[in-house]
Amino acid sequence: MKRILITGCSGFLASYLTGLLQEEGKNELFGITEVPDFRSHRLEVFNIDIRDRDRFFLLVEKINPDIIFHLAAVTNVGFAWRNQLLTYEVNFIGSVNLMEAVTRFSPGARLILMSSAEVYGNTGKKLIDESTPASVRNPYSLSKYAMEMAADLYITAENLDVIKVRSFNFTGPGQDKKFVSSNFSYQIAAIERGEKEPQIKVGNLSAVRDFSDVRDTVRYLKAIAEKGDRGGVYNLCSGQTYPIEEILHKLLSFSEKEIEVVVEKERLRPVDIPELAGDCSLIREKFDLRPRYSIDQTLLDLLNYWRARGAGAL
Repeated sequence: MKRILITGCSGFLASYLTGLLQEEGKNELFGITEVPDFRSHRLEVFNIDIRDRDRFFLLVEKINPDIIFHLAAVTNVGFAWRNQLLTYEVNFIGSVNLMEAVTRFSPGARLILMSSAEVYGNTGKKLIDESTPASVRNPYSLSKYAMEMAADLYITAENLDVIKVRSFNFTGPGQDKKFVSSNFSYQIAAIERGEKEPQIKVGNLSAVRDFSDVRDTVRYLKAIAEKGDRGGVYNLCSGQTYPIEEILHKLLSFSEKEIEVVVEKERLRPVDIPELAGDCSLIREKFDLRPRYSIDQTLLDLLNYWRARGAGAL
């Protein structure tokens, strides 16, 4: 039996990961969240802000985990632009607090750090593999790359067992509507119910992104935690890219409503990376990991989630 700690346990990705880990029935699961009154039947939850160094240290000492999935973070690029200090405090300082706590109280633990493909920036490469140099372009990617550099220090100086995971875009049922695919789905569902005029508000549609289903993403995370190399860096991606405009048109095709597309300037980012296309060769060759969900199935499931939620079913 493994003692597994998940930071950010109230989040979208964590909800699927805890479900997957619980299915095994052989793990003792613990979670940390700053969300007040969050409860889960899947794991023991502690309400702690990872910036609260002293309380965080005491908790890691108490749990003494074998595996830690560090998912707690400011995760939205647009939000990070508007809230830069909070982004640095949570994504960098909070992560350093975790690594120091593990060093002191659970030095044998395996730590999975959830980073982002945003650290690659505008590389100009058609496919981005793990050897691609970093080129940060926004406060979010800066905070994540700073976390990675701190991890390198702890790997070298403290011999910590840390793995860095650079996730490309993922989506699926339950994702917050501040993320692009979920926001489109939310708006379409609201239009279908007559709660909103038949206009969908969008930002930059020309950006090209690699999209995975969250249900595939958590399988990848679990495999990396079990079989990944200490100090390794792994891309989490599907190897399939889509312009945001194509994602929008796929979602619109699932609806019988006539919907007008309206670009809003306030939805545009100060700096946007034109294309992020992931090379998934490493996780396919090392772990034999491949997507189980098509992009059409993922998007339809996401739209149906918002249709059901609005109707009061969820």
